[in-house]
Amino acid sequence: MTLGWSLLAWAGIIWLLPFLYFIQKNQCKPKKNIILGVTLPYEARQDRDVLALLERFRREMKLTCWISLAAVAPSLFIRSFGVFMTVWLTWIAVVCVVFFIPYIRCNKALGRLKEERGWRRKDVPQMVTDLKAAAMEMRWISLWWFLPPFLVSLVPLLFERTLWWLWAIGTATVLLFYLCYRYLYRGRAEVVDENTDRTIALTRIRRYNWGKCWLTAAWATGLLNVGLWLTEAHIWWHMAVVLAYCLAVCAAVIGIEFRVRRVQEQLTQDSGQGYYVDDDDHWIWGMLYYNPNDRRCIVNDRVGINTTFNLARRPAQVFMGLGLALLLACPLAGVWLIGLENAPVELEVTETELAGSHFGGHWSVVLENIRSAELVDELPRLSRVVGTGMNSAYTGTYRCEAWGSFTCCIDPRIGPWLLVTGTDGSVYLFGSSAPGGAEAAFAALG
Repeated sequence: MTLGWSLLAWAGIIWLLPFLYFIQKNQCKPKKNIILGVTLPYEARQDRDVLALLERFRREMKLTCWISLAAVAPSLFIRSFGVFMTVWLTWIAVVCVVFFIPYIRCNKALGRLKEERGWRRKDVPQMVTDLKAAAMEMRWISLWWFLPPFLVSLVPLLFERTLWWLWAIGTATVLLFYLCYRYLYRGRAEVVDENTDRTIALTRIRRYNWGKCWLTAAWATGLLNVGLWLTEAHIWWHMAVVLAYCLAVCAAVIGIEFRVRRVQEQLTQDSGQGYYVDDDDHWIWGMLYYNPNDRRCIVNDRVGINTTFNLARRPAQVFMGLGLALLLACPLAGVWLIGLENAPVELEVTETELAGSHFGGHWSVVLENIRSAELVDELPRLSRVVGTGMNSAYTGTYRCEAWGSFTCCIDPRIGPWLLVTGTDGSVYLFGSSAPGGAEAAFAALG
């Protein structure tokens, strides 16, 4: 594990810190009468106690951000890939949890202050539907706008069939983005108060930018497929393409999200002086929607353009539970990689086959199908197609200029290695973590 790889790995995820910081800080600005997930009247925006709570929240967010950033530094000196990935994945899981602690603390404090000041409008019936706004025709972006990125994603399949499954995943993702755009949006109008024109404007802004996000992601994914195909033989360029894709999509989506929030803030800057909608009772900590009287499983977030789950519905509970379990299980993937990194590459000749194995993986060729075998003292420049590419093990399908595409199971640190050609022209490269393993296998082949 080199310093370059460590920096590249952190470059792909470190943006999470400023994103979480600014998205949380942005919650301090009133949008649709909501501040940090709590609906407050207009006069509360300049209340001394409210401002003090918001200032405390900002300080806690800054401290959390700096501590999370400082935690990255020690990992730059880790040279074990498995240990590094364990730290990296643990950092992601922890950051995704701890960044919400200051938010929850302030949300609860604002909720208590709201009760103490009598800002809860229990005497006013909740208006959840504006009939004029709800009657607006939903103008969907035509499927034809998603067709060009879909066709672009198919280009690698026309020229390279070895990794057809990878290109197919990219193509399926473009199609999935259209389906998400079309079917995940909830059509309820963005009601804030009795001002129908405001409701219509907010609804149109959310709908337009919702489609813009998914169309942008579809184009980026189509181009990603082409980029991965063009850089297939160059691992560093390959990684750079993936990094550029992640940064481009995240930057575009985050930019759209903040623009929508800014417009929502501007359009509702004078709201909250008379009647206003207050549905805080259905939002746990201001961010988790729970409403048994709502039959929908997916609902729109109150600010921005995102959607969320109604945790009162069983499918939403299952999905959120699986997502949380996956997040908390991330460090276990690093532990698995430690085992993968430390497992030896083994090579043996049985009565029927020449077989290499590593950490449960098995690669073999039947003895009677071997046309030739030779020992290789120096490895050419190898390019991984699919499989393991660790300092201690190369397994799976690899490629090089001299041998083309071949099956590989070697420890690249310990040579020589056994190059085998099958009667059908297939090529295999075997090795062993035990010194002399390849020579012993070569001798056994006769």
